Amino acid sequence: MKSGDTFLLPGLDDHLWMVVSDPAADPDRVVVVCFLTWQLKYDQACIVEQGEHPFVTHSTCVNYPAARVETDAALERLKQRAVLKPKMPISNQLLTRIRRSAENSDIPTEAFEILRSQGFVG
Repeated sequence: MKSGDTFLLPGLDDHLWMVVSDPAADPDRVVVVCFLTWQLKYDQACIVEQGEHPFVTHSTCVNYPAARVETDAALERLKQRAVLKPKMPISNQLLTRIRRSAENSDIPTEAFEILRSQGFVG
């Protein structure tokens, strides 16, 4: 997969997930995060609005606390088995904002360190 790729995991989850790290730089540690419908109780570091991605139809939060670290190989296996359903990638502008906003989020330490090692956060 590539940075900015998005996908659904039907049957397991109904949220849109996205690749925010660079799998080419570290295929064994790929950071993925998902969108959640905006609610005040969720991490407010990055709010995405309708029109910023076709999947987003209302105010949405990036769910940094639920960030996962996967291997690129595992994601590719899920895609080959049609468990992972690719969707339209996020724009470079939105990807940059999501990465930068991770600095002010409740993202797990491991995911933050991967983004930091790749130069996406300070």
